[in-house]
Amino acid sequence: MQQLADLQALVTGKDLGEFWPLLAPLCRPSIRVLPQAAAPAAAPLALGTSRLGGAPDLPAAAAWPTWQGRSLSFIAQLNLAEVAPHDARGLLPPTGRLAFFYDALEQPWGHDPADRGRAVVQYYPAAEALVTRPLPTDLTAEAYSAFPAAALAFAPELTLPNPWDEDLPLPEEAFTEDQRAAYGFLLLTQHGDGTSRLLGNSDNLQGPMRAQCVLASQSGISIENQNLSRDQATALAQQAAGEWELLLQLDSHEAEAGMMWGDMGRLYFWIKRADLARRDFSQVRQFLQCY
Repeated sequence: MQQLADLQALVTGKDLGEFWPLLAPLCRPSIRVLPQAAAPAAAPLALGTSRLGGAPDLPAAAAWPTWQGRSLSFIAQLNLAEVAPHDARGLLPPTGRLAFFYDALEQPWGHDPADRGRAVVQYYPAAEALVTRPLPTDLTAEAYSAFPAAALAFAPELTLPNPWDEDLPLPEEAFTEDQRAAYGFLLLTQHGDGTSRLLGNSDNLQGPMRAQCVLASQSGISIENQNLSRDQATALAQQAAGEWELLLQLDSHEAEAGMMWGDMGRLYFWIKRADLARRDFSQVRQFLQCY
């Protein structure tokens, strides 16, 4: 994994060294999620291994998440014992599994509080026995609600902050147009396109999300319907930065798992740090952003 000095050299090399004192404290360890293209004659994935798509391995008694009578699509399964060696901060449970479900048929943005329940994350401790569960009959590849399985690998990564996210006290006007372009290109080349990750800094396509998490949790009103003063927005941003953690950023992995979110977009799952510490994944917030 790159060190802070490596990132500092990259930032300085783009003539952005004046911003490094603000960027450095916000460079966060992340775990890159790397889908593996399946070979034509590949054997089925072993029970409990990490994957995108396919059929999930769940406890026999676990309920399949639904929304308004429709089954939610299974999109990812993470074996946390496979992830743990790369979790530099030890934020995730070291064992057990996370299963991610989403309304892939309609692909809600997640901004509307009425979208609650259209994305679900389930955590199963390692002691719970698993069985491979067949997909409900209303999930099909033709309806774009079921996906082929793709194995996952993981790698540690140190991520640069998005300079226009809530936790960086730097107004947009602090950057010249050329500096904005230079930093944006640096993020693209450093983090890469088609990037999925656990934890760390999110790669935003349409703006920050933490403040939306706070507003939806506190008032049940989307941020688009709020009339916030500059001071209120600043206070909200500071609160959001301290409360919310990126759980999973899932890119459009069409080649590996047949997944396309909007127009080459990404799904983002956010969790309160306090909930993550007590292994409560019931209040995760999901957003979709795309080009």
